[in-house]
Amino acid sequence: MSEIEFDVAIVGGRCAGATLGAILAQRGLRVCVLDKATFPSEALSTCAFQSNGVDVLRRIGVLDEILAAGAHVLRRATVTSTHEKFTVDMDPAVYGQALGMRRSTMDAILIEHAARAGADVRAGCPVEGAIVEKGQVRGVRTRSGQIRARVVIGADGRLSTVARAVGAKEYCTRPGGRVPLWAFYDGVDPGHGFFFGAVGGAQTGSTAFLGLPLDGQFLATVGVSADEALGVLKDRYNQFDARLRLFPELAAAVEGATRVGPIRVLQKWHSYFRESAGPGWALVGDAGHFKDYSLGQGQSDAFRQAEYLADRLTHGLAPGADLDRELARWWRWRDRDAWQMYWANSLLGEPHLPDALADGLFGLAARDTTVATDFAHIFNKKVSPLRAAATPTRVARIAPGIARSVLGPGDLLRSTRATAEFAAFTAKLLAQHPRSPLCRRYPQPSGTRS
Repeated sequence: MSEIEFDVAIVGGRCAGATLGAILAQRGLRVCVLDKATFPSEALSTCAFQSNGVDVLRRIGVLDEILAAGAHVLRRATVTSTHEKFTVDMDPAVYGQALGMRRSTMDAILIEHAARAGADVRAGCPVEGAIVEKGQVRGVRTRSGQIRARVVIGADGRLSTVARAVGAKEYCTRPGGRVPLWAFYDGVDPGHGFFFGAVGGAQTGSTAFLGLPLDGQFLATVGVSADEALGVLKDRYNQFDARLRLFPELAAAVEGATRVGPIRVLQKWHSYFRESAGPGWALVGDAGHFKDYSLGQGQSDAFRQAEYLADRLTHGLAPGADLDRELARWWRWRDRDAWQMYWANSLLGEPHLPDALADGLFGLAARDTTVATDFAHIFNKKVSPLRAAATPTRVARIAPGIARSVLGPGDLLRSTRATAEFAAFTAKLLAQHPRSPLCRRYPQPSGTRS
């Protein structure tokens, strides 16, 4: 087969890859999008699309089609901890449009949109490796032959072939604290809205929950401590139902509904950043950065990252431009954009933190609508986690209750260990932040490693 020259070859055609392909093709670049899957097909996902990501879909002209296909617009969230809960309004006119949709539906729409925009879409086409010449990535190898391009983008998820081919190293990794189990249901009233939270137990740790209406179905997720996952998985169906009852509102939402298909589970995973740019290549979406699923950020981050990377590629591929410099800018932006939410997701994904912290914050939100609104805006990044939870006034309001709970005899050892662990994790993360003088992982503007 003769070699074909593209400006950009994108490996992976889901949220990040299809969106990037559509944007670049709309701008007149020659784009090839490859994916080993054929569409529609399932993907491991919370199926939650935050409003900041939905804004990208609107800008690229695909949102109307997604809404017409039945995406559910979320209008209310119920958030719970072990002893506290609050409900917050998510009026789309004020909050923005947050959606629930099966990935099998969403991904099929996105890849078709990329094809209509002019991208050369090749589904069912596994990529086996990268073409590297004199240290520069020049394309990819597939079972059907080589595809040459000026730049290769890995948008192929946690097990990225591109990341492996270029030797992209991980940094600031974090073990998965919980093992998620999830199921889809028919017959759930979509008016129940969005559910999120964790209900604790001093011995086994807390159980995390996520629930939301989708396009005609409902998703319910239960996250159990990694320490107890093996026992839960031996009897996953009974254990799943028993854990759901710890969150009465979510249990009530699915009561009497029909579970569709098996209970899914994600056992082997961890959070990470990866080196995400180099000579002739970049990583986007989960290929470059994966975090705990607790806040349902993956899909919307993929859309936002694709849009920003598209700008850098458009500039970098222009005549006389420095592509490596633009890819380095992309990588640095990604880390600046992601680091605080990465910390928050890891914190929420830790099942052995004291209940007192969440109880204090959620109890404050139940009494103060401004606090509740700020917490809701963490999901769409209008408010940062630290700004929502750690202002001096809010810390002062919850500190006495936390101190009484944490210093109780039963929780003291567990609280001390958890606090020390997260202090160390936070310090490490801050040291590796792009603005830290300790950070040395980014390439020089020429694309060479420092």
